This record gives sequence, structure tokens and C-alpha cells, in this order.
Amino acid sequence: MSGRPPNFGFSVTRVLQDGPDTFVKAVHEPEGGAEAWLTMSLIRTDDSGLMSVRRQISVSPVCEERIVSSMAAYAIPNGPQENTDTSRAQVRGFIDAVMAGADRATLEPFIDHVAFDLLRAGPSGQRERLDQLIARRGPRDGVRYHGIDDLVAEGDFAAVFSCFDDAGQNFRACDLFRLADGMIVEHWDAIQPVAPHTVAHNDES
Repeated sequence: MSGRPPNFGFSVTRVLQDGPDTFVKAVHEPEGGAEAWLTMSLIRTDDSGLMSVRRQISVSPVCEERIVSSMAAYAIPNGPQENTDTSRAQVRGFIDAVMAGADRATLEPFIDHVAFDLLRAGPSGQRERLDQLIARRGPRDGVRYHGIDDLVAEGDFAAVFSCFDDAGQNFRACDLFRLADGMIVEHWDAIQPVAPHTVAHNDES
């Protein structure tokens, strides 16, 4: 990845509001063949009303399938506010289980396997199957996860910010999940390599 994401020309495709925290997912498609950008950000408002960017994951270049996926999902509403606590608990349970090495059977309380694998090839664009996600984000040699740094939920969506080490390289990640009837049915993510001093391990003592 080269340079920094542009500060104009973004299409905001998802906003979640969770108390003082705001999650923003945005896509930038520049003209003239330049590389596209995808960003997932956490903005926090303090007691005085001052807003600051607490976390931002920026990915470029972004393949066309990921752009299509992000733009198509824009039309899906966040869902009823009363679903927020369930979405938060389900996504936290799923992330914890995957990081602990859970298999498909262990993940059944959290995710609708059939819907997840069907929707990956739907109008939101082509994405990986559940087995591929588990294999990519589960524990393996050389990988060390540092837990969840922040979780923002609203309605049927939840966004998780985390960090991990892989073969000596540090990464920050954001995973965005959509739920239906209390079960995970869709997933998008952004993963960015970073220098060691920029990784915050908020869950470590």
C-alpha cells in the first residue's frame, strides 16, 4: 500500500452509532485509473463533544469485487435498535470462538452457515466461504491475536477492531458483520500492515 487515503471523494457505505462511538465504512473510487481505497474508522466523541478518530484501517488497492460488495450492501438498513445488544454479544462470541480455534460445529450458536455461504455470492459481491474465513483468521503457527480492541454495534450490524501478529509482521483489522434473526449472515473485513509501535493491545494487562 502506498501513500495515504485521500481526504475527499469518499462514498460512505455504512455508519453505526453506539453511544459515544461512531463506525464509518467508506469507499473511494478515483477517476483516471488511480487505485481505489477502502477505509473502516472508529470515531469517538468525548464528554465535551469533541470528536476524534480513534482507529482507522485503510486498504489500497481494493479489488473490484470488494468495491461492488461494499456499494451493494449500502442499501441494507442497520436494523432495529433493540437488536443491538444481541448483535454485539453474538459477534463477540463468534470472534472469541474463531480465535480459539473453533470448528464449524462449535460456531453454530453464532452463525447461519447456509445463509453465510449463500450470501457470499449474492448481490453484495463474491466473498469467502465460512471455512475459508475460519482457516484465515483462526490460530496457526506464527500468528498471535491480541483480542478485541473495540466493538461498535447498531441494530443488525457490528464492527470489531482488533490487531494481531503474523510471522513477525503487525496488522490491524476491522471486521464488519451483518446479522439476521440474531445470527451472523454476512462479513466484510479490512486488514492493514502497520509498524509495531502503532498497534494498541487494549485487552492486554
